[in-house]
Amino acid sequence: MSGYRILVAIASGTALAGASWFAQAQANTRAAAVVSSSAKAELRVARSGAGQRMNRLIVQFKNTVDSDKNGAMQLASAQERVQSLNTFALSSRAGGATLSYLKSVSANTHVAQTSAPMDYAALRALAQTLAQDPRVEYAEVDERVFSHFVPNDTFYAAQQGNLQSPFVQAGGANLPNAWGRSVGGVPVSGSGVTVAVLDSGYRPHADLVANIVAGYDFVSQDGVADFTTANDGDGRDANALDPGDWNSQKDLCDVENSSWHGTHVAGIIGAVGNNNAGVIGVAYRAKVLPVRVLGVCGGYTSDTAAALQWAAGLAVPGVPANANPAKVINMSFGRSGACSVTYQNAVRAVTTAGTLIVVSTGNDGSTDAITQPSNCPGVMAVTAHTSTGANTDYANVGAGTLISAPGNSIYSLSNTGTTVPGADNFIARTGTSFSAPQVAGVAALLAQIKPGITPAEIITHITTSARPYAAGTYCVGRPECGAGLLDAFKAVYSVLQSQGVANAAPLMAALPQQYVLPGGALQFTATASDADGDAVAFIGSGLPAGATFNAVTGVFSWPKAQPAGDYNFVIQPTDGATLGASITVKISVTTAIPVAPVAPVEPTPPAVTPTPPLTLTPITNSGGGGGGAMGWMDMVAGLLLLAASAWVRRTAPPQPTRS
Repeated sequence: MSGYRILVAIASGTALAGASWFAQAQANTRAAAVVSSSAKAELRVARSGAGQRMNRLIVQFKNTVDSDKNGAMQLASAQERVQSLNTFALSSRAGGATLSYLKSVSANTHVAQTSAPMDYAALRALAQTLAQDPRVEYAEVDERVFSHFVPNDTFYAAQQGNLQSPFVQAGGANLPNAWGRSVGGVPVSGSGVTVAVLDSGYRPHADLVANIVAGYDFVSQDGVADFTTANDGDGRDANALDPGDWNSQKDLCDVENSSWHGTHVAGIIGAVGNNNAGVIGVAYRAKVLPVRVLGVCGGYTSDTAAALQWAAGLAVPGVPANANPAKVINMSFGRSGACSVTYQNAVRAVTTAGTLIVVSTGNDGSTDAITQPSNCPGVMAVTAHTSTGANTDYANVGAGTLISAPGNSIYSLSNTGTTVPGADNFIARTGTSFSAPQVAGVAALLAQIKPGITPAEIITHITTSARPYAAGTYCVGRPECGAGLLDAFKAVYSVLQSQGVANAAPLMAALPQQYVLPGGALQFTATASDADGDAVAFIGSGLPAGATFNAVTGVFSWPKAQPAGDYNFVIQPTDGATLGASITVKISVTTAIPVAPVAPVEPTPPAVTPTPPLTLTPITNSGGGGGGAMGWMDMVAGLLLLAASAWVRRTAPPQPTRS
């Protein structure tokens, strides 16, 4: 299955009292806890390395290698350099693993292979150890990368903006990030979950039929020998196909063509996904249970209430037992008035049985009332918003509204027939009828992750993970509009975390501790990108007095570190894809900088212009000339500080060695 990865990299540099040379010199002798010029921490949200056995590291050396007259790298030199790391590696806690050269990335960057596979944590620890070798610029695990989950369905990119990331469409339901997760090796896709669609029935559309399970037709006769509403010549039976709901009699209701409403709704929930055709459903691997309750001029409360109970697996007199009970039921219909007793009794029975009911709020443009059965306690009432995240002018809001989902131009399945069925086709339709099934689809994703999840739990996860309405729009601060905008990923992430699924919480490599002398300067930069490659902003907490943090650029700067002590600064990206992810940077203001022993190696001159990995932001050291050529004042200050540091080490109590 396809997934995606999010990296949060922190590059760090230290300038002690303006002495950039001193900072570089100290980097060669500090313990592993001290960050190197290319230190890096990663958050893996899509696929963690937990449980994997790996054996490859990428190592970049500081100085250049010998080249022949054509500039080609000398292979033997690369092999020797990797081999030379073994002395340093074996002196660490590497578990006896030895390194050998595998291949090269560039003249200074090579892939080293361990003598035996290691678990991810051990291999990452080895990389951190190697990064402390004075000859090494950086070392990191050579990990697999995976393509982002982008459905290959024909109309997804151009027509289904409502499902996409909010970075693509502000009001988008954020499905790609949700689909990028897996449970037990199965994509989060609604697999194993049945969703009932109580509507006008269905057409066996090529982009849907594979997900259909046997349903039922609950549209009964209007009177003796009268099947006007049913429009199929008979009453209740096991045929849930939609014969068409056109009307040509003005005295019944509006004259109109067949709507194929149920097929459109079913496609939003469960159209077959990633099949190189058509559209993708929110829960594209869920099973869709079609239950026909609407015909010409709508349907009856009695039929819908009976169907509601049958869909959940409850007994209905005179109707065979449902072989495919639904975990989620979608009802995109309603009528004015308070919740009827019949509806309330049916809702209570169904939710008690463990099935969630999702209902659209209606399209009357009301700001203080929603239709029944969306106003029945216990259901999930869904209103609609635009592509920009503003409540639409037609969507009802009012007491009982819980969540909003995209409602404008929702592209899905239909049929060309104006009366009786014709050929398969695809169209865009607008209304809360098409917002509700997006929520029902997300509910199916949550039920896949936690099969025993209750309706109340689903409602809680979806509402508490909602994004706020767009600033300046009508629904901001109005509880009658519900919790906010549907965010499939945040809801999925919330349930994964509650279940303790391994790939739910980000796997973080601890950032090495930052040291700075009192009165010195410290600066580092955090960078991150979301699943679409867009930069994200940050939230920083625990900021020391006098320090600044730019939430947009990710730059932490402390021009004058005071007073002595330890500070824990927490950095958290604010995009949905890294929800809950954070890095804690421990900053120690101290003169007692720990020193770790290093293996004997041939000394190399300090690198004054470090070359960071491609994922990192180059560091500008505060007061240090950006790591450029050393000035004479830097040299004098550095020598004085070096002497002071040596005196402190002789007089200070012994410090623990860190690896």
